[in-house]
Amino acid sequence: MRLPILILAVFLCGDAYCQSRQTALDTLENRYQRCLSAGSNSYGCALVYYKQLDSLLHSTLQRLYSQIDPNRLHTLQIEQGAWEEKKDAYFRKIDERVEKMHKSTMNGLDDDMISTDNKAAYVKDRVTALLDFDI
Repeated sequence: MRLPILILAVFLCGDAYCQSRQTALDTLENRYQRCLSAGSNSYGCALVYYKQLDSLLHSTLQRLYSQIDPNRLHTLQIEQGAWEEKKDAYFRKIDERVEKMHKSTMNGLDDDMISTDNKAAYVKDRVTALLDFDI
């Protein structure tokens, strides 16, 4: 699974930065939906999707950090730090909710799948926001 992510990262380093990142997001989303529609291992599908989005987030940030105007770099770093804090709080809340649900549900993997899907959506929103960030 690492090879497709690496190939994806290399593909994304072209001149059409935002367009290729949006294409990458669309590709990941389509792949995720196909995996879910197969009807088995939904948690595995969500986990792979989350990891790929997280990888795309980090490569997007690295690209921005290396190309952004120095005056705007500080602004992006502050903004990213604030987002990371919010993300950590949101993920803790989700994890706490899932932990409580595990006690009352038969199949914990469904809860884990939903939790991971929510985390992926949160990361996807950040990647999308970074696509609009002026370099």
